Amino acid sequence: MGNEPNFLPTFQFHYAGRPGRSAYWVHQYIPSLFNSTLAGIPGNDDCAMGAFSAFAFMGFFPVAGQDVLLLTPPLFREVSIRTIDGHGWATLRNVNFDPEYKDKYIQSVRLNGKPYTKNWITHDFFASGGMLEFVLGPEESSWGTRKEDLPPSLSTGMF
Repeated sequence: MGNEPNFLPTFQFHYAGRPGRSAYWVHQYIPSLFNSTLAGIPGNDDCAMGAFSAFAFMGFFPVAGQDVLLLTPPLFREVSIRTIDGHGWATLRNVNFDPEYKDKYIQSVRLNGKPYTKNWITHDFFASGGMLEFVLGPEESSWGTRKEDLPPSLSTGMF
């Protein structure tokens, strides 16, 4: 990890049914490479490195050119983003937040109170608003691993 070409490979495991591996790498890269030290932003920060870390901290990563955001455990207790129309909020909440980040694997997710098993969401969540709640644990789980939970790709027939 050192520059933009390495962003998507961090999250490639979502497509293989292993979103926990993506979470593992996010939790390796962020504390070690994106921090408040003099070398705290690797590579050439022309906004992309800061955007990568901001997305990772909030718990998602947008796939360029697609209506797909890959989900990882937020590194905050909670983050809310105002909807496009300005009348609502899209909130990502880490239900059992662990400030030491030992619980870094998604065990389950609820979208507006209902179980959500896909390891990705669309931009509609941020346009319409809602609550995305992550329950985390110390071990990789089966969340987001079924074929129907994988993000659209050529192998899954796209949309």
